[in-house]
Amino acid sequence: MRDYIESDLVVETSSGQVHGFLDRGVPNWRGLPYGRVERRFRPPVPVKPGGPIAADRWGEVSWQLPILLGKGLYRVPMDGLVENEDCLNLNVWSPGQRQEGPLPVLVWLHGGNRVNGSASSWIDPWHFAARHGVVVVTANYRLGLWGCLYLGGHDQAFADSANLQVLDHVMLLRWVSDNIAGFGGDPANVTLFGISSGGCDVATLLGTPSAQGLFHKAAIYSGNAEAPVPEDAAVRFTQEFIAAAGSLANSPDDLARLANVGLRHIHGKLLERGVPVRYDPFIDGTIVPKPLLDTISGGLIVHVPVLMSVTSDEAGLYAAFGDEMFDRAYDTLVGGDPSADQEEKIRMLSQKCFWDPTDRLLQAAHSSGGNVWLQKFCYAPTNSNFAATNPSLAARPVHGTDLASLFIDTEGSDGTGTDRAVGALEQNALIALARDGRPPWKQWTPEEPVAYQIAAPDSDGAMALR
Repeated sequence: MRDYIESDLVVETSSGQVHGFLDRGVPNWRGLPYGRVERRFRPPVPVKPGGPIAADRWGEVSWQLPILLGKGLYRVPMDGLVENEDCLNLNVWSPGQRQEGPLPVLVWLHGGNRVNGSASSWIDPWHFAARHGVVVVTANYRLGLWGCLYLGGHDQAFADSANLQVLDHVMLLRWVSDNIAGFGGDPANVTLFGISSGGCDVATLLGTPSAQGLFHKAAIYSGNAEAPVPEDAAVRFTQEFIAAAGSLANSPDDLARLANVGLRHIHGKLLERGVPVRYDPFIDGTIVPKPLLDTISGGLIVHVPVLMSVTSDEAGLYAAFGDEMFDRAYDTLVGGDPSADQEEKIRMLSQKCFWDPTDRLLQAAHSSGGNVWLQKFCYAPTNSNFAATNPSLAARPVHGTDLASLFIDTEGSDGTGTDRAVGALEQNALIALARDGRPPWKQWTPEEPVAYQIAAPDSDGAMALR
C-alpha cells in the first residue's frame, strides 16, 4: 500500500469538507451524511453543507427491530452504534486517486429482512480497497416501518410516504454519482451489490426509473425481483399495523407523533402472530411503477450486466427457527407432501423461495437482451456468523452464509485456508463484474443455463465449473 499524506484524507463534497483517517493503512471516511430525514414518514431531503466534518466514526443507524420473538439468530451487534430515524449516512474506503484513471466503485446494501442491520454490521469492507484496489461504499438508510410503512392509503396528507427506503437508496446513489470522483472512484462505473433483503433492494432499483444511470452493474446474492407488493397489500398492512397499536394510535397522524418505543411495541404485537413481519416496497405507479420483472423484461436495464448468486442449501436456514415455524413455512409456501422428510422439504423450499425467483429474474433480463450470469455457492465457511452462533447450521451453505466469504480478508488470518480460497473465488467474480462487466465464466441463457459452482477445492486444488 502507498504512503498517504494529510491532503489525501480531505475531500470536498456536497455535504461539506470531510476529513477521513487511515484504517489499517487505507483511507476511510465514516458517517458521511448523504441526506436528511427532517420529518417521520416523509421523503429524504438533501444535506445542507456546513463546516468541516470529522469522518472518523460510524454514523447513526436506523432503529432496529427483531425478526422473530425470542430468536437471536439475526441479532445485530450494535458495538456502540446509535439508533436514530435521521440515519442517512455512508462510509467510504478508497485506495485514493490513481494516475491510470478513476477506480470502479462498489455500493453495498445490507441484509436483515429490512428490519435490522447497518452499514457496518457483520462485515469489514476494508479488503475491497486494500486487496482489490476499488472504492467501496456502505450505507445506512431507514428500515422497517420508518422506511416502508405507507400511510397515504389512509390519509392523503401522507401521500408522499410511498417507498421511502427506495427514495433513500436513490438519494444515496445520487450522492455517490456527484461525489465519488473526489475519493478516486469512477461515477460512470458503479456496481450495486447486496445480500438477502439487500439483494432484493438491488433488484428493486433495477426497476426504479429514478435510479437509472446512477449505477451500471448489479450483483444480487440470494435476492430476487419479487419483493414489491401491490398497493392494496401495502394499504392493508398499514391497517393491520394501526389495529395492533390499540390505544397507542388510531391514525397515521398518531403514528407520526408516537415515540419510537411505542412503534417498536406495535411491531412486537404483530410478531405475536408467530411469523416475521414483512416491510416491503410496493408498486406505487411512480417510484416503483409496475412489477419489477415487467420493467426488467421491458428493457429498462438492458445495459446493466447482472450477476445472480444463490446458495446450495438456502432454506436450510429455516430449520434454525424451530420445527413449528419450519413446518408452517413449508405448508404456507410449498404446500407439498407433508410426509416428505426435512431434507426434501428444505430442497423444495429452496426451489420455491430462492432458485425459482432467481430463474425468473435471469429470464426477464435475458429476454430484453441483457447479459446475466449465475453462480451457486456450495460451501459452509467456518468463519460465518452461523458457524459461530448456531452449530446446526455450521456445515450447511444456507441463506446468508456466503456473506462471510464475500467479506473475508483473503490475505489475512481469518478463517481457514479453504475459507480464504473460497472467498477469493467469490470476490474475484464480483471484482471482474465491476472492472470488466462480466464474471469469468459463460453467460446464462435459457438454452444453456450455466451456473458456476463455488466450492472447496478438489483434491488436486482445482475449482471446477460444473
